[in-house]
Amino acid sequence: MSVALSPIRFRLITACVTVLLGIALFDGVAGAADTAPEIRAQLVPKRSTILSAEVAAQISELPLREGDSFAEGQRLVAFDCGVQRARLAHAAAQETATRKAYEVKSKLNALNSIGALELETAAAEHAVAEADLQMAKVITSHCVISAPFAGRMGPMEVKRYQSVAEGQKLMEILDPSELEAEMLVPSSWLKWLKPGYALEIGIEETGRKYPAKVSRLSPRIDPVSQSIRVFAVIDGKFPDLLPGMSGRALLSAPN
Repeated sequence: MSVALSPIRFRLITACVTVLLGIALFDGVAGAADTAPEIRAQLVPKRSTILSAEVAAQISELPLREGDSFAEGQRLVAFDCGVQRARLAHAAAQETATRKAYEVKSKLNALNSIGALELETAAAEHAVAEADLQMAKVITSHCVISAPFAGRMGPMEVKRYQSVAEGQKLMEILDPSELEAEMLVPSSWLKWLKPGYALEIGIEETGRKYPAKVSRLSPRIDPVSQSIRVFAVIDGKFPDLLPGMSGRALLSAPN
């Protein structure tokens, strides 16, 4: 026995079914979006380094503070190297004395006044003195540390007039003008994610998006997380960006 539906009831049922199907479809799309991985990105400087003392001495000059800018070749640290300079002067005097002694004995040997062994000994003594002089020059050159590139001062570990040991960490320097975004992405994305891929980086600290381009990929995949480290260069100059800022990498697989 069939029941005939009135046109009004039929339209109501059809509308309800359409709404329910729409809700189900929306939930499916939202669920797929929720399961998509969120790619975190952190800004790191392309050029940064930690400077350490190469001599054991007292710091005599420390003109800059954390956050100050500097030019390439600018003096960052100077040490009181009185002992090292005295050793350099001593080595220079030794080199001069042994060189003159060798020159005299060379002339005497030409006149057959001394034997070959005595001349060879003088030559060896001069060679040792030359090596000592070069070593003293190298050590003395470490009494001043100049900036290897233009940038800004990072955290500082020492103060002026402080005595430091050889190899002790002094400060960190970095160049904030060229930044990279560092991120971890699923290794399955290697099918389409290549150097040159354009994307955007949404930075939380500024609330803005910035253009970027993939510059390089790590040569190794993490076997546990099945992820790979990716680096993207910020495309342009943005003074509001600083190393350490973080956010999301806005990228997706091409259709």
